[in-house]
Amino acid sequence: MGKLTIRDVAREAGVSIATASYVLNDKPGKVSAETRSRVQAVAERLGYRLHPGARQLRGISRTLLVLLPGHHMAPDLRGILMDYPFFNELLAGIEHAAFDAKLQPSLQRIERPDEVRQLLNGPTPSGVLVLGKHEEAALQALEEWDAPVAVIDDRDYFSRHPTSRFYDYSIDDALLGELAAEHLLSLGHRRLVLLFGALATSSVHRDRLGGVRRALSRYGLTLDSDWLIETDVTLAGVARVEEQILQQLQQGATAILAMADILAIGCFKLLLLKSDYCIPEQVSLLGIDNLHILNYLPMQLTTVGQDVYGRGYQVVRLLQGQSQSQLPVQLMPGDTTGPSPR
Repeated sequence: MGKLTIRDVAREAGVSIATASYVLNDKPGKVSAETRSRVQAVAERLGYRLHPGARQLRGISRTLLVLLPGHHMAPDLRGILMDYPFFNELLAGIEHAAFDAKLQPSLQRIERPDEVRQLLNGPTPSGVLVLGKHEEAALQALEEWDAPVAVIDDRDYFSRHPTSRFYDYSIDDALLGELAAEHLLSLGHRRLVLLFGALATSSVHRDRLGGVRRALSRYGLTLDSDWLIETDVTLAGVARVEEQILQQLQQGATAILAMADILAIGCFKLLLLKSDYCIPEQVSLLGIDNLHILNYLPMQLTTVGQDVYGRGYQVVRLLQGQSQSQLPVQLMPGDTTGPSPR
């Protein structure tokens, strides 16, 4: 079925497109109460509704739509822009590229899949970027749109829909995990605390875990499931598992490998303020992502870096049909890792 438009509503109600638009945009006067009721009834029957954001976008021909997940996907958080600095850095790159391309970014939070269907009733944007984890039905609804769509760091969707027309904008997360583990293993660490996001729902963290396994195998080691700690990828998430982290250190772990910089920052706070461990003399600490926020720490965190800002810039260019090369990832040595004390 094709995209439902205001033209369909006008034809079904027997009015002009201008009249239908006048009614559906809730403008007062000019249209009789009978006509207004008829147009509204037809729109309701056909399932045509203007999304609030779509109404604002009307008349803008070069819109870059950025879809954010709703609170229902992470009910204990205040939204990905508050709790995940990764997305702030990514959005900074997106905004820069949009400015250079004379596009107008518009952020839309998607709480329910039907909100995507309502957006389809509006004008077709120049491109759509999907950030964070969304419901399957919401992404499937986007498949019906003519606009180019890039899904960022959600390989699970493409494994379920290998023929999707979307751009799969991911990086080699297994390499990031491998480089991080290799660095600690080369320093003599053999017992690691591995701090992850939810592996069941994050393809990014599962891939990084796969990279850790590859590094361990080169040293004749296998991953002990007791090393794994899963939590939300936020500072609050670290606070919830503090006791587990400290227990592992008491049992002989000499390094913490956090699968995101924000988790490493939480561990830094734990070790510096709430325990007697010295970094890196007693415990080495390593993160992944190389976010700009690390510049505000009193020590330079060792991390495996990806160019998050550059990725944001590149994905906009990708939507414009420009081929993009894979940005490099590399170890960024800092002050928080050193030889194993054992």
